[in-house]
Amino acid sequence: MFTQYKDVLTHLPEYSKNIFRKGYFKWLFGQMKSWSKFSWGLIGFNFIVQILLAIQGSATVPLSHTIIGFLSANLSVLCVVGISNKSAIQGWFGATSAICIALNAYLAHNYADMTLQLFYLVLLDIFCILSPSWNDNIKVHSIGGLKGWLKYIVFFFVAWGIIYYIYGLLNDPRLFLDSLTLAVSLTGALLEFNLAKEQFVFWILGSVITLALWGQTAMMGDANWALFASYSVFLLNDMYALFGKNGWFRKQEVVTGFGDKQVTITQ
Repeated sequence: MFTQYKDVLTHLPEYSKNIFRKGYFKWLFGQMKSWSKFSWGLIGFNFIVQILLAIQGSATVPLSHTIIGFLSANLSVLCVVGISNKSAIQGWFGATSAICIALNAYLAHNYADMTLQLFYLVLLDIFCILSPSWNDNIKVHSIGGLKGWLKYIVFFFVAWGIIYYIYGLLNDPRLFLDSLTLAVSLTGALLEFNLAKEQFVFWILGSVITLALWGQTAMMGDANWALFASYSVFLLNDMYALFGKNGWFRKQEVVTGFGDKQVTITQ
């Protein structure tokens, strides 16, 4: 994975041309035609739920919060569905949803989740946009047994301790869940960067914890239920990616290392 970052950064002018080439956006949106019925079902279900939540929450939540929550929830679901279908358009949906969720998190004082969204924007979404072939031919490997897990578990607890202390200084109103969300997601990102197939454990765990975070945020009156609903869809999407016969993890080839994969630029 780090080889891909190096390749994009050292050939930035060439990769930037991908965005400006003729027919780029037509090609991007054209990828959505091949998305599975399950994916479109999730998108449609989430959209209907978000409309109902926006109407229901309009009486108690400021209009600006409602609009931002609505955009965050729908764009983020489009992003995760794009990831499951390995579509390059996920980068654009990811970038726009990250900005919206970060703003939503700031308004709700979930500062760790805000940091997480900015992390996704800078280190994942922008690179997916620059390199349309970012997800092509990715090969994952197993981290092994207990010894392989140990370093990631240690990383998680160290990260959580540091995050808990830092955001405690900011008087985060939901410090436990907010800091836990960031620590779990950073550990999942580290597994992803190392192309470990076990990353799904932390992504699923992260979805559950973030679900609890935004549920608590809504109950405390700092947001509506929009992101709670969208993270419920994330969890369903994670289950499909793990257990579905065409799921993302079943499509990956398990190897002993990343090898010398060269990222090519789409013409």
